Amino acid sequence: MKKLLLAALLLAALPRMGAAQVEKQVEVTKAYVPRVGSAAKLPVEPDMTDTTRIRPEIDYTITPLSLQTTLTTRPIRPATVTYWEFNRPQPFYLKAGAGYPLNSVLDFYASTQNPSTGYLIGYVNHEGQYADIENDFGGKYNSLRMYNRAGVAAGKYLGRHVLEGELSYDNRMFHRYGAWATPGLDLGERDFEPGRMNDYGDARLNIRIGDDFQNLERTNFEVGVGGSLFFDHSERVFDTAYGQTSLTAFGRIARAFGRHMLSAGVGYDYLGGRRDLDGSNQQTIRAGLRYGIDGDVIRMEIGADFYHDRVESAADPDPIVKTGNYVIPYAHFDINLGTRSLKPFIEIDGDVRDNSFRSLAGANPFLSETAWLDRSSVDYNGRFGVGGTLGRDRFAYRLYAGFTIHDNRVYWFAERYRFLDASAGEPQLLGELMPGVFRPMQGRQTVTSFNGELEYRPTSALKFDLGLHGYIYNDEERWANASPSFEGNVGVTYAGRKIGFGVEAVMQSCRTWNVLDVERIAGSDGSAEIRNAVSRVEVPFGVDLRVHFDWHVSNRVTLFAEGRNLINRKLYEYLWYPELGAHFTAGVKLNF
Repeated sequence: MKKLLLAALLLAALPRMGAAQVEKQVEVTKAYVPRVGSAAKLPVEPDMTDTTRIRPEIDYTITPLSLQTTLTTRPIRPATVTYWEFNRPQPFYLKAGAGYPLNSVLDFYASTQNPSTGYLIGYVNHEGQYADIENDFGGKYNSLRMYNRAGVAAGKYLGRHVLEGELSYDNRMFHRYGAWATPGLDLGERDFEPGRMNDYGDARLNIRIGDDFQNLERTNFEVGVGGSLFFDHSERVFDTAYGQTSLTAFGRIARAFGRHMLSAGVGYDYLGGRRDLDGSNQQTIRAGLRYGIDGDVIRMEIGADFYHDRVESAADPDPIVKTGNYVIPYAHFDINLGTRSLKPFIEIDGDVRDNSFRSLAGANPFLSETAWLDRSSVDYNGRFGVGGTLGRDRFAYRLYAGFTIHDNRVYWFAERYRFLDASAGEPQLLGELMPGVFRPMQGRQTVTSFNGELEYRPTSALKFDLGLHGYIYNDEERWANASPSFEGNVGVTYAGRKIGFGVEAVMQSCRTWNVLDVERIAGSDGSAEIRNAVSRVEVPFGVDLRVHFDWHVSNRVTLFAEGRNLINRKLYEYLWYPELGAHFTAGVKLNF
């Protein structure tokens, strides 16, 4: 059996062994010539159907819906780097300029801030005009005006809270260039001189600790105190002088619960007269509560503020005390209709403002000497209207109507003294005296207003503005309110990379002022009769044409030029005190 298998294997291997021994040879007898054969067209017809589809251009806008999240961020403060070790440049801003007729302007801000420690800011502000202005009676007296302010503010970060304070001093200087007296008029013992100076200083210190009330997902609070000293350095008749001390304390707390929000606040203010106002003081206690909800359709915040006001006036033998309790409702509604072009709103709010000497001097620097009213001014405001954007946010508009109730509104009366002689029968006018001071009185007023505001931005650098405001007044005392029935503004602003400019016209209708006429009628027997009457004086329609131009020389240096009242109209903020005519200011702005 083994022999048979061996023989079979030998027979199978013989052909392979023979093939391995064969050598093949190929002999080329002619050169290789490549050829391309003829091609034949395939009998296939292509499909000529156009499968390309043209997509239509669809113009659409997306109305974003707010998505409320609980994500909050907070800067990470390094643990090893302190304020004193962290060397960084101190940024500052400087604006300095002068113009014709002689005027000057200066704004300076320097600041430094470290996210782990705190911040420090210092500032100086100055405006001055030095040209004499001719008043309505042809007199030209010292009309220098100057505003100066300097201060420093600092803050220390304490975890999520901040401890901060501000110390500042304001000085405002005016001259009564609107005063006038008939030449040669015998004023007797009156110490009268046109162009006398009204000079006020205000030193303030405020300190607070708390939150910024931006993230209400956690409880936010603040507590603060403040105080001020108001100085009167005016050149007054008979060497009288006035001053005021103010103290305030306040606290506030707020927290959000999902879409809901609650907040509450309290405060206390004390105002005390000094020097010739000694014995006059005012105390106000205030408290407020707010509830808000951020819904898909309606976003609202409602609440109320309560004020208890007590005014004590010096009198002999006993002081006069008047108190008032006021409740000011608060309600703001924003309605979301799902479109940016139509956003209705309703707003109800108000305010209570004291009428202390400092407040009245801020409203009218030419006030009479003993001004401290016995009641605060109370405002109840209501507004409703619509707003929105159109044309891919190129147009923005706001149309609304308003209604306001002014309780204890301040009306200003310009004082005028008339001297008459009745010794020969009918009284004959001897002369007039305008000391250039105003006396405040209080009355009730309601105001209905209609307002329209429009903004158009064809490009990001170009903007057009238009504003129209009309007012209907109802004065219960039938006094002139010195307020315009119409106000408007129209302007254009361009802010380019290298240059910027703007042109604006501010308009104001005629205004009517009260004049308190005090008549002294001398009789033939040497006696004198004093009579009081109220008359009115109207100031004309005013248009203030303003321009400004900026040339950005570099990222840090800008040259500027400004112009005011370029059509040289007689403009009035106060009766018998015309503003400066056409004037210009030019200078430089530095921003590092």
